[in-house]
Amino acid sequence: MIKNWLKIYWYNTMKHKMYFLLTVIGLAIGLSAVIISYLYYTEEMSYDTWHKDSDRVFMVETKFSEEEGWPSLSYPYGEVLKDISDRVETYSYLDAHYQGGVVLINGEAKVFEKASFGQSAFFDVFPFEIVQGNKIKPFDGPNQVFIKDTYVKYLFKNEEPVGQVILLWGKTFTVKGVYKEAETLSSINPNMVFNVLDERVENAIGSNGWGNYSSALWIKLKSPESKELIEKQLLSIYDEKVIAPVAKSKGLTIEELKKEKDYVLTFYLHDLKGQRLVNSNQKNALPEGIANRNRIYIAIGLSSLIMLLSVFNYINITTVQVMNRGKELGVRKVLGANKASTMLQNYFESAVTVLISIIISLVIVEYALPSLRVFFKAKLLFNVLEFVPQVLLFLITVIFLVGTVPAFYISSFKTIEVLKGNIKRSKKGVWFKNTLLTVQFIVACFFIIGSLIVNQQVNYMLNKDLGYNANQIVGVPYNLKRDLVENTLPIYKRLKADILKIKGVEGASAWSLAIGGKNYSSVGYSYQGKQIQAGVAAMDDDFLKLFDIKLKEGRALSQDFASDSIKNVLLNEKAITMMGITDNALGKEFEWNEEKVTIVGVVKDFNLFGLHEDYRPMIFMSLDFEQGWGSNMNEMSIKINTENVKETMEAIEQVWKKHNISDSPFTYEFVDKRFAQSFERSLQERKVFLVLNLLVVFIALFGLYSLASFTINSRLKEVAIRKVLGARPKDLIQKLTGQYIVFCLIGFGIAVFPSYYFLNKWLSDYAFRIEMSVWPFIFCFVIIIILTLLIVISRAFKATRVDVLKYIKYE
Repeated sequence: MIKNWLKIYWYNTMKHKMYFLLTVIGLAIGLSAVIISYLYYTEEMSYDTWHKDSDRVFMVETKFSEEEGWPSLSYPYGEVLKDISDRVETYSYLDAHYQGGVVLINGEAKVFEKASFGQSAFFDVFPFEIVQGNKIKPFDGPNQVFIKDTYVKYLFKNEEPVGQVILLWGKTFTVKGVYKEAETLSSINPNMVFNVLDERVENAIGSNGWGNYSSALWIKLKSPESKELIEKQLLSIYDEKVIAPVAKSKGLTIEELKKEKDYVLTFYLHDLKGQRLVNSNQKNALPEGIANRNRIYIAIGLSSLIMLLSVFNYINITTVQVMNRGKELGVRKVLGANKASTMLQNYFESAVTVLISIIISLVIVEYALPSLRVFFKAKLLFNVLEFVPQVLLFLITVIFLVGTVPAFYISSFKTIEVLKGNIKRSKKGVWFKNTLLTVQFIVACFFIIGSLIVNQQVNYMLNKDLGYNANQIVGVPYNLKRDLVENTLPIYKRLKADILKIKGVEGASAWSLAIGGKNYSSVGYSYQGKQIQAGVAAMDDDFLKLFDIKLKEGRALSQDFASDSIKNVLLNEKAITMMGITDNALGKEFEWNEEKVTIVGVVKDFNLFGLHEDYRPMIFMSLDFEQGWGSNMNEMSIKINTENVKETMEAIEQVWKKHNISDSPFTYEFVDKRFAQSFERSLQERKVFLVLNLLVVFIALFGLYSLASFTINSRLKEVAIRKVLGARPKDLIQKLTGQYIVFCLIGFGIAVFPSYYFLNKWLSDYAFRIEMSVWPFIFCFVIIIILTLLIVISRAFKATRVDVLKYIKYE
């Protein structure tokens, strides 16, 4: 019996090669999409599973308003909280981004990446296994570093690392031990850990520095149930240490001052376990970045839709083939075949087809993974044996769905009618197939609309006015030797003067941040009693001019005004808005570090970090501002001529080396290209959506082709009779195609709302986004109508050329 079924299967496969190939390819593509999205999902869900206490480790978010929140906290909070709360086991401050650069080891320069700056309690909060060093107290003094086991060989080759000395930015660090890389993926996975924040925290506590929000505070609680209590205790610390002194100076109570100045600062604790999947970059402090929960669910949803579409197509194609196998089935019934044997044969044929599709899908996944790993920047580990249960479930489900529907349809044929070639359609069967077709139209419309809107958003980002012009500007990291830091400004001015003499250099400047970079410092200040948290950047006088950043009002900072290095600053529009200033801001003062600071200019908002987040409030000051921010210069920006770029950069490098200001090698990158990396993921999403859109439209149209073929073939006798009665080809085509236009319209109408809802949700991840217009929906409507007409009219036209005698010879 099996041998006979295989012969019949092979015969029908060879007879209908196109149907077979498209069916197998469609199922393989659908299954491949599901497997890849599942790999992506499981990888993201596996983050931090190595951390046995991930539910007890929390990051503190400081919420300054309903819209404004930062994953950072002033340095004194941790120690005060530990003193007053018996629910805190330990804590550690940690910079939210990795550091990179050059270290000197035994006189040899080594480029490093992914170094974390934390406190000595780092390993108490993040329990990486210590394989060399003191496991009880890893850090036992200042200026120490631990190195990951997989990174030791790169730094020290075959030498013993413990006890070695590393020179970083002119500062000496002693290697105290080696820790083992986490067994699973980790949100915090540094190559090196420096305990440099101990000194910062001590200095902040000693200077009463409650305004610097530069690092994240990670707290390990004794019980996760204490979360809400800790949030209240943090607020009480804020009231006592920050608000109370201000209230006392004004003769008010804490409650009166809060009510008068509308203070809304609150604290929220976010557990490590869920931080990887937050939707906002501003709410996470993970150096490895976030995955974004919405994107994961979208990936799973889209792949499931493709799989569903493929299965629907298979059902339709299998049913279409019934028309060509009617007499075969009639003969088998005459020879004694019953309903059960007919269904079993169909199950068998479905199983063979699905097995072939599974094998092809596994091959597709295996060969696609190397490119996908680079594309998604993920490991996407794939082990076929791990997927055996899922594959079996898929096999059984598809065999049941694909085998049962056509089997019931086939087995219900009347033998005499089948042998005549007269296969009648049941109303239930027609309704079911039309429902499948409508679903295919819904999915196809969703993907077409989605592809158009994603493309619009990406084009908007690529063409948006960023508020500055970084064309032909290179950023050169400015890392002074430690013994030169005290003379930062004189050294910089001499270097700048020499660089400006180079032919091909059109301008130069420096500041403490980097456009498109990750370094960021924030401070708190007060305006009329209102507390505001803002980023702070020191820059030289030519910075705004170099980047063509516009002023909304006032003037730029200048050495011509002595007060610019004492008390004058610039604020951006966002900061002015948060301060509640609606009229002229020039000349207004605010309190910062217990001193009065004057606003002399307002800078128009510009995008510093990317288009996924809104403008941040910013304070801009002169490099030689008396509070010493100039020593924090991050990079030097140099504008070069488009001609002889290579020669110009070589000349700049020679001048840089001549001044001998850094232990790091000379490197540079174009600022506009660095910023473009901030929306690299959006470009990836556009490519993915385009590919998926093409696949879905192809599968949907093939499904339409299959169903149109089935329906029109089942009406050939009707067509023959109408032709005998004098119907024109035009009338026949309208009669045969009208229903498909109706299904197309129904599918489009149903697709409009979910498309609008889900795509609007996707756009909500962007602070700067397009407004969804009606045009993508109109374009989708036109495209789907045209494609539908092309398919069904071609099939209908072929039907009008039918041989009349062939279909009415029994009448």
